[in-house]
Amino acid sequence: MTAAMACLHFLLAFMLVACLAVELALLKAPSGRVPFPALAKIDAVYGLSAGLLVAVGLYRAINFEKGWAYYSHSLPFLIKLGLFAVIAIASIYPTIHFFRARHGDRLVDRTTIDRIRRIVHIELVLVAAMIVCASLAAKGIGFVT
Repeated sequence: MTAAMACLHFLLAFMLVACLAVELALLKAPSGRVPFPALAKIDAVYGLSAGLLVAVGLYRAINFEKGWAYYSHSLPFLIKLGLFAVIAIASIYPTIHFFRARHGDRLVDRTTIDRIRRIVHIELVLVAAMIVCASLAAKGIGFVT
């Protein structure tokens, strides 16, 4: 069961990154040709994968591997959770615009699209930082008592 949960956790993480990469690619289209219905669907998959990633990750941290007592004293793990929260907050702005554009407000100016692209770039950088934190936490680096 531990291996299956680890695989699911990794697959959800890869799905999250893939959704961000696809969003970024679709946002490169000219202003009038950005496929907002597709972006809204991809963003929904992104949100679902993020929610499941947190659920599976916390389940693993609490019930498997080293246990919550270990992870709750791991500074990189706590930073990773904080980064995930920052990513979640940052994703609100694009999600609102994708939803609005899908439901009638199809005229999104280039400035807004560029802002959304910057946010997605930042999200990808923060995901990379999360990966570093996950590796450090798994190896016991940054454990505080």
